[in-house]
Amino acid sequence: MSGISRDSYYDTEKAINELLLQKQVVDQAVDVQVLLRILVDKEIITRDEVAQYRDEVRQSPKYANAISKIDHQLKGFEAAKDNPQEYLKALLKAKMEGKIK
Repeated sequence: MSGISRDSYYDTEKAINELLLQKQVVDQAVDVQVLLRILVDKEIITRDEVAQYRDEVRQSPKYANAISKIDHQLKGFEAAKDNPQEYLKALLKAKMEGKIK
């Protein structure tokens, strides 16, 4: 987590909401890690089983689409970072075609 977006410095309500969302994500990650450690330490489940279930859940219809979209967007922004001129051209074209506001 990297704090708040640059635009949020001008909108305190947006900044607070971003930080609360980030806090919630971190809190949930901590809770999940606690539960996994308890299960592994009590030998209820092995680390290999956790990895297997993690892969199964990631591939399930409920999560696979969201993960795929995030990965796709990450690749796009990484490409934009590597080639900002092409990104700006594509952004301007999309704006002119009404695809983005």
